[in-house]
Amino acid sequence: MAALGFNHENAVGRYSNGTFIVWDLIPRNVLVDRDGDIFVVDAEIKRI
Repeated sequence: MAALGFNHENAVGRYSNGTFIVWDLIPRNVLVDRDGDIFVVDAEIKRI
């Protein structure tokens, strides 16, 4: 998420970039393919 401009917040699995908050990014909801591409499943996203 840091590569996408998001900073980790105090809560587990919660990130923000000043425009959006993304949470519920726990291991079972994030997949990474062999090329390093990230696929987020079932995350919550909110515009700040």
